[in-house]
Amino acid sequence: MKKCLALAVLVSLLSACGDSNKQAQAPSFVASEGQVLVTDSAPKNANYYAASRLLEQASWGPNSASVIEVQKLGTAAWIDRQLSVPASILRAPNYVIDFADENQAARDLAHGWIQLRFMDLALGGEDQLRQRMTWALFNFIVANGNPYGRVEYMNTIQKNALGSFSDLIRAVSLSPIMGTFLNNDQNVANSPNENYARELMQLFTVGLVLLNQDGTVQRDATGKPLETYTQQDVIEATKALSGWETAHEQNLPQQNWGNFGVPMRPKTWSGAHSVEQKKVLGKTIPAGQTIEKDLESLISILATHPNTAPFVSRRLIQSLVTSNPSPEYMTRVSKVFVSSGGNLGQVAKAILLDPEARAGDSPTNQKPIVGKIKEPLLHHINLLRGMNCTAAVRDRNNVNSPFLNGEQRIFDAPSVFGYYPPDHKAPESLTPAPEQKLLNTRAFRDRAGGLNWHLEMTSNFTNAGCDIDVFIKASERSPEELVQLISTRYFKGALPAPLREGALNLLGSALLNESHLRKVAMLIETLSTTPTFGVIK
Repeated sequence: MKKCLALAVLVSLLSACGDSNKQAQAPSFVASEGQVLVTDSAPKNANYYAASRLLEQASWGPNSASVIEVQKLGTAAWIDRQLSVPASILRAPNYVIDFADENQAARDLAHGWIQLRFMDLALGGEDQLRQRMTWALFNFIVANGNPYGRVEYMNTIQKNALGSFSDLIRAVSLSPIMGTFLNNDQNVANSPNENYARELMQLFTVGLVLLNQDGTVQRDATGKPLETYTQQDVIEATKALSGWETAHEQNLPQQNWGNFGVPMRPKTWSGAHSVEQKKVLGKTIPAGQTIEKDLESLISILATHPNTAPFVSRRLIQSLVTSNPSPEYMTRVSKVFVSSGGNLGQVAKAILLDPEARAGDSPTNQKPIVGKIKEPLLHHINLLRGMNCTAAVRDRNNVNSPFLNGEQRIFDAPSVFGYYPPDHKAPESLTPAPEQKLLNTRAFRDRAGGLNWHLEMTSNFTNAGCDIDVFIKASERSPEELVQLISTRYFKGALPAPLREGALNLLGSALLNESHLRKVAMLIETLSTTPTFGVIK
């Protein structure tokens, strides 16, 4: 019932804002307690707007402290500081590492733990840029398994998310959870398993088709895309990757049967690894090398292949800044990938400081082709960081899990292809919009009612450090103050005039007799369900 009311409120707001026969006029009102009230989409504090916008791209979203930090340091210095912040690492408790599979309550507790700790880091962790890079990398370098395996896989990416791409691929290739997920632990010389070798090339490094440095596809005389590799390349790479196993031991805990915190090791029996010569992507790996040396040779071939820079750069740009980067943007970032030897920290900096990324720091200079839809998890964490939450908000029905809006489960991608395909296009416009693949009716229904329902258990929010009281007091003082606070926290201080007018109309009509808590929850829900909040511009 409450979700129906929230949807009705949303329809009312959008109908008011979409009336083409009425010129929206922003109301004038008096600032109180020293606040500067913005009455249109041109912010009075452009520096605040730019800082908030950077944080939408480079973190899990702006909160009050992070905006102040960016304003104080400046964009480049803030990024440099983020590059130096140590990685947040998860330390799984015993109940995540050792429980019986048939014990459903124990399984739920273990699955809930990684989601809670992930939300703790996203909301309160200092290494925000690293975390966003980890999430970007995970969406195309996917592994899945039991809860403890996921914990250690997340740690693996976290440690390498701002370092060398070669180091990341090495760590991923030796990750026990990856080894079991894509079967490289079963790959031996006389019984090859091609699964990991194929996905390593197709999804993690070079991709299916040859690319120019600007990301455009290379084609033959008939217009057909040129393939990056052949089946023979897969066979040869499989040989180079043969002979690894998990570092299993006797009497390991039940959920750590693969010794998931320890890299894979060479199998001890003779003949497990192919020692013959291999030729991958036109490069020769000499015969007679050790298993470790063959792995290094293969990583070098893949990391330095001309396709890798544009292939990886595009996935990262799409995740952080825009779904449809221009060829010029792609070229500039690809060049940094190559010149830095695949240094992901420098690539991230190039992505975020690029003129195409920063042009929109002035709302009058935004371009329609630049931006990205917020995937459900990013949208949800943005919402909580706008409340200055510092830890996971517990689910109202299950204290062992976090409050999550939507079906995008944390570190639990539905397949090896991630949460959404990078080439998914918006209907009709055919503009790349990968995250739109996740925006089904369930996602919008959750956005339009989940916060209001969960916020009734206010203690779950205050226990997580969320400053709900600030919103309630603003509502108590005046509708204008509440709308201004929401504009500051969620719209970079620049809530568009039609949305502002619609919000004030709602507070004076449909929400007039609601409690201040309900006014806060339903107005945030309604405004955050609009494209103005749901798209990073």
